[in-house]
Amino acid sequence: MQEADDTRQIISQKNKIQSGSPKIEIIAPCILNNGIIGISKTEQSELTKLFEDENQELMFFIPASGSGSRMFDFLNSSASDAHLEKDEKVTVFLNELESFAFYDDELKSLYVRWKNGTIDSRELISNVIGPLGKNFSKLPKGLIPFHSLEEGVLNAFQEHVLQGSVLSEKSRFHFTIQKLFEETFLSSRADLENRFEKEYDVSFSVQNSDSDSYAFDKSMQEIPLKNEGFLRRPSGHGALLENLINIDNQFILIKNIDNVQHLYSSDKTVEIWKILCGLLFKVKTQLKHIYDNPSLESLRGFNHRYQLYTSEQIDISDDAILIKELINRPLRISGMVQNQGKAGGGPFFVKDRNGTVSKQIIEGVQVSSDLEQQKLMSNSTHFNPVMMVLDVYDFEGKKHELKKFRNDENYFVVNKMYQGENISFVELPGLWNGAMYDWNTVFVEIPVETFTPVKTVLDLLDSNHQLKK
Repeated sequence: MQEADDTRQIISQKNKIQSGSPKIEIIAPCILNNGIIGISKTEQSELTKLFEDENQELMFFIPASGSGSRMFDFLNSSASDAHLEKDEKVTVFLNELESFAFYDDELKSLYVRWKNGTIDSRELISNVIGPLGKNFSKLPKGLIPFHSLEEGVLNAFQEHVLQGSVLSEKSRFHFTIQKLFEETFLSSRADLENRFEKEYDVSFSVQNSDSDSYAFDKSMQEIPLKNEGFLRRPSGHGALLENLINIDNQFILIKNIDNVQHLYSSDKTVEIWKILCGLLFKVKTQLKHIYDNPSLESLRGFNHRYQLYTSEQIDISDDAILIKELINRPLRISGMVQNQGKAGGGPFFVKDRNGTVSKQIIEGVQVSSDLEQQKLMSNSTHFNPVMMVLDVYDFEGKKHELKKFRNDENYFVVNKMYQGENISFVELPGLWNGAMYDWNTVFVEIPVETFTPVKTVLDLLDSNHQLKK
């Protein structure tokens, strides 16, 4: 039975690769007051009060399995040691080494020797990223020290826990991690609890290996392993839908591990979390009223303010069953920041194969190379920073079957190198892309200050990541 199942998967995934990544037809970018709503100062205060009055238990869901190696890629990029210090980024890194949170007594000693010329730049760098030093190039990004506080140094994982606890005493935390580093994460949690004399409700899970995709060579053949079976690769963050399904909270807050400000500079982010949560509670209450008293007129009035649905989606008859079916879906409030040229997804109106127009978060790889489509993509005014609040319960208080709302046609075909050879495999629809395709979604503009990702170690020199003197 298992063998037949594997065979079906191999055939299905091979067909998907041969067909290529499906392309999504963009109709237009979502912009402020047309797909993205703004929140006035008055309403922000009302939503903050609603959040505080509700006092709900919240669960932070933070993917944290990603390696920190890309943060330090440029330190290995020079063709030779002779060209190392001619690289501007390397020069900044070396000259500003004392400004990083991971600069400790051990590195201080090496840094003095480097300045005196008794060790070269490569040796100093190796002690930061190499296996005989701090080995940062192999650690998950969540375990790399990001910030220095008066209370000591915090890694990204610890910083998320502290900031979430500032938001609410009822905050819980769930991180998806690599099994290899579970003990290190547990140790990091214990360190945090010891220093701040408080227990934190933190749990972990790993991406289910059963969701891994088969890899194929350039001849579209499976790649046999030495022991048995065939080479498989993790199928992207869309596989984390399984982990999300296993969360037992109604209200879930999603953020990326590398988007965390210094604790002393996090007031704006905490404020925006309260507003987004308050908006979720308000929208859900109004939808519940419409669900209990179905009326197309009421739904249209509600939609005029929150722009949950496109005109095509709401062009239905005044029928209770149709109205209930439309609104009884998982709900998410997704913060959107003004586009500042960052790579990544954004909010768009798209049309599916059936001609239905909906709002989606779209990645560049999902868009065809057609000039008109590329122009629409480039006209995007907002960017998805991954700061969203979810309600995964229906109006009867039961958890939605989240897989029912995934669009399985939004998979990705990935090409990578493996042992010097090109391989191809399929990634599942992205967690906040196709995996949430049929969710009810409100896009809301939030301040760009809430988005300070650490893509390279040099980003930690930004004021949002430094201890203010």
